[in-house]
Amino acid sequence: MIIFWLILGALMASSIWFIYIKFQAAGKMSLARWVLTAISVLWGAFTLAWIVSSIAEGEMQAAGMGLLIFGAILLVLVIVTVRLNSLIPSKKKVDKVEAA
Repeated sequence: MIIFWLILGALMASSIWFIYIKFQAAGKMSLARWVLTAISVLWGAFTLAWIVSSIAEGEMQAAGMGLLIFGAILLVLVIVTVRLNSLIPSKKKVDKVEAA
């Protein structure tokens, strides 16, 4: 179980790093977007931790219900976060507009 917690921590750190590389390089992210992104990553980690710890304790029904409820909320959070962050114009699009 310790290995799972290490992998979960590395997964959270790498997801924040990926988001920083992907969206911060394209344009400045506002504080609200960073907060929404952090909530999405933390909620995803919570969902994954709930499922794995429920399976480890032998509570398959709790794992399934956690996946259903927390996973649905995670899906909504991720869709809202991606939609909001995709509104940031990339540097290539800005350069093309300025060149025209």
